[in-house]
Amino acid sequence: MNKKNNIDNYVKLFESISLENINKFDELLDENIYFEDPFNKIYGIENFKRIFSNTLKKLDNVEFKVLNIISKNNMYVIKWEMIFFAFNKNNSIYGLSEVIVNKNKKIVSHIDYWDSYNNFYTKIPIFGLIFKFVLSFVRRRI
Repeated sequence: MNKKNNIDNYVKLFESISLENINKFDELLDENIYFEDPFNKIYGIENFKRIFSNTLKKLDNVEFKVLNIISKNNMYVIKWEMIFFAFNKNNSIYGLSEVIVNKNKKIVSHIDYWDSYNNFYTKIPIFGLIFKFVLSFVRRRI
């Protein structure tokens, strides 16, 4: 892969991510990449790939769509939608990723920002109802 276009290749890989092509991240990531999302804070390529492998194994029909990219110097903000089947229905999550590229054009940091409460916890059968009830109670008190 062309080092000049690593961020483009990174985005394309996410848009076509599968268990069969997950090792292609090896070409794009710094070996000590930092990844963070609402559930994880890890370092290293193998841990990074494990998170996405687990996601692909636990959810059905996972698809990422990149909606927009903004960049300044070596930082990219990527707006995305993750579509998947879980909890007996189709779901989607919208989020932003802050991606940092080093001087060698390798991705050294990827931090995801998305609303885990509304996009995950409230969709869990039974527990989701409890979360929604607590939220409505709190909203009435504020």
